[in-house]
Amino acid sequence: MPRIMKTVIPRIRRSLRERGVLVSLRRSVLLPVHLWREYRSSQSQGGVLPRSEFDLQHNVDTDGEANGWTHLSDLEIPSANWIYGRNYAPIEPERFHTILSGLQIRYEEFTFVDLGSGKGRALLLASQYPFQRVVGIEFSPQLHGIAQENIRRLAGQQKSGPVESVCADFLDFPLPSTPAVFFFFDPCDDPVLKKLLHKIRESLELGPRTVYVIYVAPTESKKILLDTTAWLVNITENIDRNYRVYRTR
Repeated sequence: MPRIMKTVIPRIRRSLRERGVLVSLRRSVLLPVHLWREYRSSQSQGGVLPRSEFDLQHNVDTDGEANGWTHLSDLEIPSANWIYGRNYAPIEPERFHTILSGLQIRYEEFTFVDLGSGKGRALLLASQYPFQRVVGIEFSPQLHGIAQENIRRLAGQQKSGPVESVCADFLDFPLPSTPAVFFFFDPCDDPVLKKLLHKIRESLELGPRTVYVIYVAPTESKKILLDTTAWLVNITENIDRNYRVYRTR
């Protein structure tokens, strides 16, 4: 269960920074109600699901802790941006393979980058494609450590180049200079995504190359943000699997 009270002060600071004092004061009246709903939600999600077929088959640990989810507020994360992060859940293998098989790219020319890679399931799945390199960026040392062990357990079975998990805030991570596939399983709130898209654009200006952005489970606001990013064009939208694929223009 997430430690709800741990989030109160960071949320207040975030509101003051983004909305100012007056709006924050008005919103603070509703904060106890919101926290109570979050607590009830975490209680209803408290059951532990059986291990997934993927984890059993490969003898790895990529599942969420409670009802398929791992709450960030249950982790010690050194990055101040943790308050903008989304709870960890692993991507379903069928969904992932549907997305990757539809890219129609020469995988060996691309680096696969999972932004907010958690325990690394997407990294393990991507390693079954002949990517030049597979790298995950995860700001939780605990999840990163589990991902490293998962990668170690499947070492030698991958079809890709090197596979690694990097413990870092992905706003601080130096982007690869090669063509890249950036994978997002809705890891963050809009302000961080906006900064990251700006960072990618600056990197492309320094070294023009083809980049794909895969976004799984985008919120409506993220759809608008991605659709209005001038250097991206939406090439795929799958409503049933709930993902979008973008490419540089």
